[in-house]
Amino acid sequence: MKTLNQIITLLILVLLGCNREVLQPGITLDASSDCKSILKSGMGIPGNQDCIQYSFQDNRLVIKHINAGFNCCPEGFKVSLAVKGDTLIITEEENSSLCDCNCLFDLDYTLTDIDKDSWWIRVVEPYVQGQGQDLILFEANLRKDTSGLVCFERTTYPWRF
Repeated sequence: MKTLNQIITLLILVLLGCNREVLQPGITLDASSDCKSILKSGMGIPGNQDCIQYSFQDNRLVIKHINAGFNCCPEGFKVSLAVKGDTLIITEEENSSLCDCNCLFDLDYTLTDIDKDSWWIRVVEPYVQGQGQDLILFEANLRKDTSGLVCFERTTYPWRF
């Protein structure tokens, strides 16, 4: 009888565990700036700097991408998130590229259901790939520092003319 009770208890625990919802991190684009003049990059950050400012609270990672390079006529933006092990891969895209020019924008987005852990954060930008520029890739140890600012110097258009 004792063994039967143990088996039933184990079975109940397994079934309860199987019904547990596993949360998947998500991302939402909260805001974007208008096209910024290289002379008016704002926030005291020079126009040749491509920066990520982040803060973490309540399993939400809020990110401001300062001086992101896009087409002058993007007709809006979209972001997506992929989680590969300990790496958060954020892909930024413009909805269209209708003009023959580029400029800098600020994008604000929020990642949800993020554990307070150490993460590698990679931001995939359309106008940095293949340009010989450093990709945005850095470690954010959210257990140690819940906020930070990481910048990468850019030497190509639209960050520099």
